[in-house]
Amino acid sequence: MEFDTIVAISTPIGTGGIGIVRVSGKSAFDIAEKIIKSRKYKSIKDIPVRYAALVDVYDCDEFIDEAILIKFRSPHSYTGEDVVEIQSHGGMVVLKRILEAAIKNGARHAMPGEFTKRAFLNGRIDLSQAEAVIDIINSKTRLLQQNAAKQLKGMLSQKIEEISQLLLDLVASIEASIDFSEHEVDEVQHPVILNTLDNALNKIEKLLKSYETGKAIKSGIYTVIVGRPNVGKSSLLNRLLKEEKAIVTDIPGTTRDVIEEVLDIEGLPIILADTAGVRKTEDIVEKIGVKKTLESIERADLVLFMIESDGILQEDLEIFETIKNKRFVVLVNKIDKEVKISQDDIKRIFGKEGIFISVEHDRNLELVEKAIVNEVLDKGIESLDSVLVTNIRHKELLLKAKEFLLSAKENVYSVPLDILSIDIKSALESLYQITGKNVTEDMVDRIFSMFCIGK
Repeated sequence: MEFDTIVAISTPIGTGGIGIVRVSGKSAFDIAEKIIKSRKYKSIKDIPVRYAALVDVYDCDEFIDEAILIKFRSPHSYTGEDVVEIQSHGGMVVLKRILEAAIKNGARHAMPGEFTKRAFLNGRIDLSQAEAVIDIINSKTRLLQQNAAKQLKGMLSQKIEEISQLLLDLVASIEASIDFSEHEVDEVQHPVILNTLDNALNKIEKLLKSYETGKAIKSGIYTVIVGRPNVGKSSLLNRLLKEEKAIVTDIPGTTRDVIEEVLDIEGLPIILADTAGVRKTEDIVEKIGVKKTLESIERADLVLFMIESDGILQEDLEIFETIKNKRFVVLVNKIDKEVKISQDDIKRIFGKEGIFISVEHDRNLELVEKAIVNEVLDKGIESLDSVLVTNIRHKELLLKAKEFLLSAKENVYSVPLDILSIDIKSALESLYQITGKNVTEDMVDRIFSMFCIGK
């Protein structure tokens, strides 16, 4: 597949020590020849591939900057095409002038994601690997980066290929038994079909189960701290963040609005929200704060429910009614003072054990972080060593494949084999769309439009 030659600045806008202009396409070396002079070689084309050469960059006859030039010859490059990377000093004026010089000499400014799109279209990576590139770029935590790196390495593609191969072999056996029934080809037995379908469904279900954790790692876990006024919610937020973000006083009702901050716990992005204490009040502003708290509880992925160690009040029970259908952790604060609550009391009233802490004296706060991680990851995932599904497009296609296979399983004994194979082929088509074996041009364009220019 042959395209025109594209160029873009591939480093972030701003001032830096180094900036990179990338040129890719059939004329990449010719364009470089027109704007670059080597200090060692007579021609740019004489510079060995993958060799860092010191060069001078020109716009017509005007010297722009000295730079490092690296050539990559097709197909051994990021895009699978001839590629030139010009590493100049990182000022934006310099980079824009190099970009403009390349465009004057025949290159076209690249569209968002076009370099990675060409890598996909040239067969260097599949579509799920291409999508992993943007996840790596946008990673905000270590776990998201690690999972995206696994996907880029092809771990998700391998799992999809395993399922696809099972179904492909089954379709081949079914069609062979139909087409060559007169040539002593044994008909595929129903138990064999069922066993294969179950095997494929189990693999799909395992990937689908990973999505909730994958989504949490990618989007963040909205975690709300709730409790009655002055129970220590703002202090807990400050301790977990290790900085003073919320105002703390002994006056009940100090927090009037929802304060949100992002916390990284073992690579998980936790969107931590401190809320106004929930109680009946005549204060108009505090009423608004309580209303916002209840709205935050409604959208919460996880609730940190705080009570005090001196006893469970009616207010606590009323708050619990609003969160009992959520994932929650019970925190018993102020254990440095009198403790009138036992673990048995907590388990009897709230249905699970609590964590006894003292925010003021930093006691057992590490257990709070562990509890958050356990609640998020306790979803039947065998291990975070395997790749997680984080992309909603992948999830929807896996669900489609599952529906087709469940339909086939339900009809194994009631429809002819050629009809049965239609559902199995439809499941295969859905799986192929994940890796891009069967995907529309519009879908490809939409995926790569989410990339940044230069990638």
